[in-house]
Amino acid sequence: MNPLRRADYRATRAAASKINRHPRENGTAISPSRQLAAPLEAPPSAALRPFFGFYGGKWRDALKHYPPPKHSSVVEPFAGSAGYSIRYPARRVILCEIDPILAQIWTYLIGVRAAEILAIPDITIGGTIDDLKVCQEAKWLVGLWLNRGVSNPRLRPSKWMRDGIRPGSFWGCRVRQTIASQLDSIRHWEIHNGSYKDVPAPRTATWFIDPPYQKAGQHYKFGSADIDYNDLALWCKARRGQVMVCENAGADWLPFRRLADVKTTRSERRSMEVLWTNDLALGTRRRSNKGSVEWRIRRGASAQGKTERSSR
Repeated sequence: MNPLRRADYRATRAAASKINRHPRENGTAISPSRQLAAPLEAPPSAALRPFFGFYGGKWRDALKHYPPPKHSSVVEPFAGSAGYSIRYPARRVILCEIDPILAQIWTYLIGVRAAEILAIPDITIGGTIDDLKVCQEAKWLVGLWLNRGVSNPRLRPSKWMRDGIRPGSFWGCRVRQTIASQLDSIRHWEIHNGSYKDVPAPRTATWFIDPPYQKAGQHYKFGSADIDYNDLALWCKARRGQVMVCENAGADWLPFRRLADVKTTRSERRSMEVLWTNDLALGTRRRSNKGSVEWRIRRGASAQGKTERSSR
């Protein structure tokens, strides 16, 4: 097991033992070994799944393409569905989201009881989220599960959902149970509704910065048209700790390096992802594993240097 993940897992087991000092089941005390059998954060082999889908989310690629956090705090100033943080839920997670709907959904998830999630009914094929007798935040949550990879809650089921294609990927029993089972893992998370500039800045942290992309980020309610990327670049460079900035090929507001060609929610499309990081060691360490993030970034930098030399 990766040392960072092992540390996360040990911390989670310790937290579980403190929280469940004298738990009882049907009136009988539960042994310490059984208490630790179900930690707040599962080991990497049983990682949390997304609480909702979102356009441009990084949950699927977080472990494969992005370095693990080096600090106890993880900050996502463009939270979305918090795909990176979900991979490391035991850390002190600080989310910031300018979209008030997404911020309210996160506030709801951090505080809601599992029983309330399990009580949210299915939506009929011809119905809408407005037919549900639940709070507005729950309606928005369901709306994000009516279509795949959307940037805002949908009112009614998509054609795929209506046709029964991949039923486990849409709102229903499986999704309810997954969300309800994971709520205790994010009770300590913070969510702030506002601009990335408003997010609280820990002394040191791992910053996972995934803004609307400069050229492909027009699909969001608060998209690329609302961002001054020169200002954002200066802000990113001023962060303390480990900083990762995500973008798409063609972005020019930071010296991005090629990262990976990744799958999108549309089967016929792929996205060329690029990355900027302030970690000077990244891309210089020598490793034999050519599939590593370090090797890919070093290779991208080398290829760029060769291109520049050949053009002189």
